[in-house]
Amino acid sequence: MSILIKNGYCLKEKDEICDIFIENGKIKKIEKDINKQADEIIDASNCIVLPSFCNAHTHLAMSLFRGMADDLALMDWLNNHIFPNEAKYVNKEMVYICSKLSMLEMIRGGVGCFMDMYFFEEEVAKAALEIGIKGIIGEGIVDFETPSCKSVDDALSKTESLKREFESEKIKVSFAPHSTYTLSKDSLKKISDKAQGSIIQIHANETTGEVDMALKDKGKRPIALLDELGLLTDKTYLAHCVAHNDNDIELTKKRNAKVINVPQSNLKLASGIAPIYKILKNDIEVLIGTDGSASNNNLDIIEELRTMSLIQKIISMDETALNAKDTFNMGTKSLFEDSGKLKEGFSADITIIKLDSFEATPMYDPYSYLAYAANSRDVSTVIVDGKIILKDRKFVNIDEEEIKFKVKDMAKKLGAWH
Repeated sequence: MSILIKNGYCLKEKDEICDIFIENGKIKKIEKDINKQADEIIDASNCIVLPSFCNAHTHLAMSLFRGMADDLALMDWLNNHIFPNEAKYVNKEMVYICSKLSMLEMIRGGVGCFMDMYFFEEEVAKAALEIGIKGIIGEGIVDFETPSCKSVDDALSKTESLKREFESEKIKVSFAPHSTYTLSKDSLKKISDKAQGSIIQIHANETTGEVDMALKDKGKRPIALLDELGLLTDKTYLAHCVAHNDNDIELTKKRNAKVINVPQSNLKLASGIAPIYKILKNDIEVLIGTDGSASNNNLDIIEELRTMSLIQKIISMDETALNAKDTFNMGTKSLFEDSGKLKEGFSADITIIKLDSFEATPMYDPYSYLAYAANSRDVSTVIVDGKIILKDRKFVNIDEEEIKFKVKDMAKKLGAWH
C-alpha cells in the first residue's frame, strides 16, 4: 500500500511544509510537491506531521483496574489491592481485551510503539499484531506464583517461548524482572544468566522505601545490585528512577542503561520525582512512559510530556530546564531502530495533529504547542508501518465500542457501575 501525505508541517531535520510518500511500510520520499500516484492521499494542510510517540513503560491490561484503588501508597496499593485482584481476575481473555482497550487509547494519543510488562504477554503480542501497533513485551517475573507462571523458571521458559513465537520487526521480547524487592538475589542472578544480550526492563529506584529494602535485605542499592548481577547493560531499561542518587547516575551512565521517566504515576502514588534533568546532563538516554492506567489513570503520553517538563523546571529551579524541543524529542524516541524520525528509509510511524483547537490558536512554535498545550484530543491520524490505524479521529476497521463493552462487562465483577 502507498500513502501520500500532502502539505503538512513536518517536524524533521529541517522543519518545513512538505509532502511524504510512503510505500511498503517505509518513508520513500520527503520533499515539496511530490507528484506520485498513491492508494491513499491524506491532506495534512493545517496539520503538524511528526514521528509517532512512544510509551516506554506501561502495563496495558491493567486498564481493568483503572480507578479501582486510588489515593494509596505504593506498597498498600500493590499488596492490598492490585496483587489480590490480579490473582482473582487476570486471565488470557482479560489480558487480550484490556490490552486492546489500552492500545486504542494510546493510538488515540498519537502513540505508535510501547513497552509492556505484565502476564500472559502472548495475548498482548496477539492484540498488538491485530491492532497494528509495535511493541516490546515482557512476561513479568517475580518470586511468587503469578496468574500465568508458577515460578521464576516457568517465567524464564515462557520468555524464551515468546521469543521463538513473536520476535519480529513489529514485536520484540524482553526479560522483565519486576524489581529487586519482588525477587531474591538468586532469582535475579538466574534471570541475568538467561538474559545476556537481550532487552531487560525492570522497575528500579521507584521509591526511597525500595532502596531501603534493598539495602536491608540484599546489602546494596538496587542499581548497584543490578550491576553486580549483570542486569545493568546497554539494553536495560530502568523504569521510574525516582531515588537515583549520584552513584546510581554514574553506574547507569557507565553501563549505558536507559531511564524511563513516569512522572504522573509517580506523583499520584507520592513516590517522588526523578532527577531527570540531572540524568540528562550526564548524557543518559531518557524515554517516557505512562505506567499502567491503574496508577495514572490515563495513557495520554502528550500530557505526560508536559508534566515531565514542568516538574523538572521546578525541582531544578531553572526555567530553561527540559525545553519544549528536548521534551518533544524524548516523547518520539522510539524503541525500534528504524523509527522515531521523519526520514527517508525509516519506518512510516507517523502521527498527524490537526491544528483546529483553541489551544493551537495562534501558533508560533510547534514544539511549544506539543510540549505545553496539546493533548490526545488533537491527534487526527496515526500510521504505523505504513498502515493507517486512526484516520480523521476514527479507527480504521476496529470496533472500539465492542472492546469497551467487553471491558465494562469484565469490570462488573469488581464492582464497576459503568
